[in-house]
Amino acid sequence: MFVDLVGGLPQVMGSLKGLDGRYAYVNEGFCSRVGGDLPRIIGATVDELFPADLAASYAAQDESVLSTGRPLRAHLELIVRADGTLGWYVTSKSVVRDHERLLGLAAVSIDLRAQLQSAHAGLAAAIAAVRADVRRPWRVPELAAIAGLSHVQLERQCRRTLGISPRSLVQRQRIEHAVHLITTTDDTIGDIAAACGFYDQSSFTRQFRRLLGLTPGAYRSRR
Repeated sequence: MFVDLVGGLPQVMGSLKGLDGRYAYVNEGFCSRVGGDLPRIIGATVDELFPADLAASYAAQDESVLSTGRPLRAHLELIVRADGTLGWYVTSKSVVRDHERLLGLAAVSIDLRAQLQSAHAGLAAAIAAVRADVRRPWRVPELAAIAGLSHVQLERQCRRTLGISPRSLVQRQRIEHAVHLITTTDDTIGDIAAACGFYDQSSFTRQFRRLLGLTPGAYRSRR
């Protein structure tokens, strides 16, 4: 049933893993995002397909879902695209069972960029404005005005489409820009924090660690 659902959706990453953490099935969307062919992916683990820091995060998610039986729902995380760029994806994971026997894990991830392209035009306009000026101290009423929506409508549209609030989305856009600067420039962490709209370096470091599991300095060293 899972294969039937995700097999024909190239904009969605769908996968099944066994209890050993090895991929038993991936759809076309997964192959295109990872940039590999099926024989290389089937039987591989996250450590063999993703950078070490991201692989550790994915493996920890898998372990939590398998050990508790509780699904991971609408979790926003960074995934490496086929062209090497990082992008925000909304991920859900759940255990797969055969009656009482635990078989493995099913996962679905949707590219936030693809979501925005198909989202309400007003929401897309608001996000484009944030991306164009991440340093600005954006307020939700400002974004709502750009979107042509009321404050409440923007909150509802953002949560329904992306699973997060407008304020959280602004923070993630800032972190995404920070990742770009960390990996493509020699700017200091303090300068990057200021360029991305954070009040100070400590606030930036705290937000960065919360979302990516590493400090900005550690992330730069690993890259």
